Parts: sequence; C-alpha cells; structure tokens
Amino acid sequence: MRLLSALLLLLLLSSAEPRKGGRNRDRGMARGKGRANAVKRQTSECKEYMEAGEKYLDCQDRQLTGVQQHWPEDIHHLLLARNKIQVLRDNTFSQFKILKSLDLQQNEIYMVEDGAFAGLGQLTTLLLQHNKMKTASEEHLLPLPSLRYLRLYDNPWDCRCSLDSLVRTLQVPSNRNLGNYAKCSEPDALRGQKLKKMRPELVCPEDGEGQQPGQKPQEGQDSLPKPPPIKKHPDANSLCHTYMFPKPMLDCKSKELKNIPSGLPSDIVRMDLSSNSITQLRPKDFVAARDLKLLNLSSNSLDQIDTAACVLNDPGGPMSACGSL
Repeated sequence: MRLLSALLLLLLLSSAEPRKGGRNRDRGMARGKGRANAVKRQTSECKEYMEAGEKYLDCQDRQLTGVQQHWPEDIHHLLLARNKIQVLRDNTFSQFKILKSLDLQQNEIYMVEDGAFAGLGQLTTLLLQHNKMKTASEEHLLPLPSLRYLRLYDNPWDCRCSLDSLVRTLQVPSNRNLGNYAKCSEPDALRGQKLKKMRPELVCPEDGEGQQPGQKPQEGQDSLPKPPPIKKHPDANSLCHTYMFPKPMLDCKSKELKNIPSGLPSDIVRMDLSSNSITQLRPKDFVAARDLKLLNLSSNSLDQIDTAACVLNDPGGPMSACGSL
C-alpha cells in the first residue's frame, strides 16, 4: 500500500511539473514581450526641448526609417542623425514650416527625390554627410532659398553627368559654405577631387565621338587627369562627425587618431579629440579652425606640446584654445 501511494505521488508530481513549467514559460514570454515593447517605445520616442528660445526635436539613435506624422510641426531644429533612413520622398519635411536646421548625417540615405525638401523656406543648415548618396542635382536645393550651410562629404559621389548641375551650383561664389569637403568616388579618373574645386567640364565632357564619361578613352585620345595622391594624415571630415547646433562642434572622440587630423572646418567652435592616441601638438595644427574656442584633448598620450599650437588669432588678441588637456 505504501509502495502504491508512493508511485501515485510520483505520477502526480511528474504530471504537475510540465504545467508549472508552462506557466513559468508563459510568464517569461510575457515579461520578455513587455521588455521588447518597452525597448521599442524607448527607441521610437524623441526628446523635445527648448534652447535659446528655439525648439529642438532630438530623434537621434532611434532606429528610425522615416519621419513620423505625429511629430510637432513648430520645431526649429530636427536631429535625425544615426538612424536607418534610406530614401527621402517628395514633401518628407513639408509640415515643418519654420525649420532652421535639419541633421540627417550618419544614416543610409541613397536616394533623395527632387521635392524632398519642399516647404523648408527658412532652412539654413542641412547636414547630409556620412550617407550613401551617389548623385544629386540643383533641383534638390531650389526649395531652400535660405540655405547657408550644406554638408555632403563622405558620400560616394559619382561625378558623371547626373551630378553636373549640383557641382556648378556649389561653385557659385555666393555659396561658399555649401558642399565643402565633398569628393568624387567615381569614376576612377576623378576620384578624390573636391566637388567645390574640380573643373565642371570634367563631370560631363562634351564629346563629339560619343564617348561616355567614365569610359576608357580610345586610342589617341587624352585621358582625364589622374586623381591626386592620398593624403598621409587622416581627414577630419571623413573621420569625425560635425554638429552645427546649438554650436558648431567637431566630434573626433575615440577615433584612434595619432595626429591632429587635416582639413579642420574653419567654422568649428568646439572640438572633441579625447580618448585618442595623440602624442604631440605642433605649430599650426589648428590654424585652419579660425573660430575654435574650446578644445578637448583629455585621455590622450601627449608628451610634446608646442605652445604655438594652442594660440589662435582672435580680434581681441591671442587666445588659448586648449581648454581641456
């Protein structure tokens, strides 16, 4: 009898365990689903705040693939850096009538329709660097009469006929802050040339023989100029990230730099070079950064600092830019 009772008890326990485990699994799945929803909500929500009387909507690092219709329309600055946006359709931003700056850097943008920026008559700053754009035209800029700053570098620009009107627009003297530092990636003969300084006729050469730009010249024809040699020092615009608001800043933190990068933008006010492997500061390292006020060089390996490196020209007299070493 005792043996039979023990067997019945074991059977009851064994049949109860799966049900208990199932309930636990259900609870675990529910908890996991709740966590997933919480993460999803967190990544989709943007931060709205005021600074200097202007409204910012910070939607950076949210895994976004496009603009949300429920966003407030009365914003002055829209920050969309480091998302997953690939295509900008016509009228994507048309509801933001008073927008002054639009930061789209570090996305995956490869296509921009002609009317993508329609309605942005007050936009002064457009950041499109570090994307996958190969071509664009003057048509994209026509809805932006107030545009003063345009960043296009670190895109794989295909310098053939489809880029001709953009190159000519960037080279208009009054557009001195549009498209600085952007370079050709294709064709091979033009690789490395700056859109701002290259000869426009090389983008879309007139050829009576019917030769297409980028094709190898026929025997007896002159080839296009060879691309310039690769720079020995890293270029700040390809390695670092630029932010224009609230103050122009160049973020070169943790880029494994051993030297001060070349090509520093002249309008940068703050520069973060912390957490690198920089060992020395040489004279004229920062001479191009005329507006630089604050320089962060913490967590480097500095063992040689030339005093002239930290002295910048200023209307009020010499000024030290090395605010944090």
